[in-house]
Amino acid sequence: MRLRLVWMSVVLATACGEAFSSRVDVVARAAEYELDVGPLAALLARGGELPVRREVVEGLAVMWVNYTLFAHALVSGDSLLDSATVLATKWPDVQQDIASAYHELLVGDATTLDSAQLDSAYAAGELRLIQQILFEVSAVNPPEIKRAKNGLVLDLRQQIGSGLAWADAVRSTEETGGADREGSLGVIARGDMVEVFENTAYALAPGQISQVIETSFGYHIVYRPTLADVREAFKEGVEARLEASFDEDYLGTLPEKWDIEVKRSALPAAREVGNDAVRAKRSGKVLGSYRGGEFRVSDFARWLQAMSPQMRQQLVTATDSQVTQMIRGLIVNEVLLVEARERGITTSPETLDELRDDLRRELALLGAAMGLPADTVARLLRQPPEARYTSVRIKVIDYLDRLSRSEGRLQLVPPFLADELQQRSEWEIVPAGVESALARARQLRETMGTSGVQRARPVPPPPVPDTAGVGGAR
Repeated sequence: MRLRLVWMSVVLATACGEAFSSRVDVVARAAEYELDVGPLAALLARGGELPVRREVVEGLAVMWVNYTLFAHALVSGDSLLDSATVLATKWPDVQQDIASAYHELLVGDATTLDSAQLDSAYAAGELRLIQQILFEVSAVNPPEIKRAKNGLVLDLRQQIGSGLAWADAVRSTEETGGADREGSLGVIARGDMVEVFENTAYALAPGQISQVIETSFGYHIVYRPTLADVREAFKEGVEARLEASFDEDYLGTLPEKWDIEVKRSALPAAREVGNDAVRAKRSGKVLGSYRGGEFRVSDFARWLQAMSPQMRQQLVTATDSQVTQMIRGLIVNEVLLVEARERGITTSPETLDELRDDLRRELALLGAAMGLPADTVARLLRQPPEARYTSVRIKVIDYLDRLSRSEGRLQLVPPFLADELQQRSEWEIVPAGVESALARARQLRETMGTSGVQRARPVPPPPVPDTAGVGGAR
């Protein structure tokens, strides 16, 4: 456990909006735009092997909402680069930046070694910077391979004994990337390595090189450099271990310090986030509490959205104990950030500028993919509202059509930007319209199949939200 927040990009955009109609000829609405059944059904029918299923129709409708709201913002003169939008869209990065700044404040000089302390740490020998040469051998290798590798490593060790420099000898290592770092394994402590290797490493005097040893990984030659040869690397490694220990100790104090508690009823509600992430974003159900605050399903859903799909998928198979630990860990994240803000830590102007530049690049890629690069948007801004409205309608449905036929590059609206855009506008997915589009697409697909129209290349289905109750009031 480290005093930092770990993120992976999220590639799925999910949403749900207000239902203010049950018309069967409209699949979705966003701001002043409507997605009619006909164009969406035709798009899906032309999508080759794109499955004609309800979740695909709903997924395309959600994508249409997000793309439409994005395009509408652009042609309305909104760059989406104001500070509030940047902070909302880059929420995971903002939280990490605050946590990192707080970490630096807490650590201070506590994990920084001066020269005398460094000398003492090396002399004590509990922490050691170790280098190795490895000739890889596994249990599945035939005996002749093992004999050949053993002969090579014994010959190399003899050459070292005859004066071959370590920097030259280590070029023979078979460890991936090992030669580039002169075989360094970094700073180790007892318990880090397998017993045979560890015993050898801790028997070496400074500057000494071992004889050949064998582990389940293969044949090793182990070297303990002198402090003079690795002073900076040893300093960095020891300080990193001190920092990790500090982080673990500090984080371990937070549950008791903040009276963190996970509710007994939290497990079913947390698991339901994976089944209905859309509604979870607006759920006020309490999963846990801490002194002065509560951790709700909506908070849980927000943190999950910032994780990778693979990490979110683990929620499905996780044990009750693991889910409870996940909730408790996220509450620790929350209180850590509360502490940081109480200490006056906010996003620095420099970081905000960096995040704005990152978002600018993302928006440029998205706009270009949709046929709305900066020069096109500038031209549309000089046209009357009717022309801009028509252009948005055409650009969005054309982009979805190209994606369905693998003729365009998939560039999703960033998920936290999609959330921000949805909060600013009225929008909906119409269940009756979804059913109509599904039926029409099936009819068209069948007609295309019997008429001999060549189908497009197969493409994976679009990212789809959990849509239980799509169309419910926001």
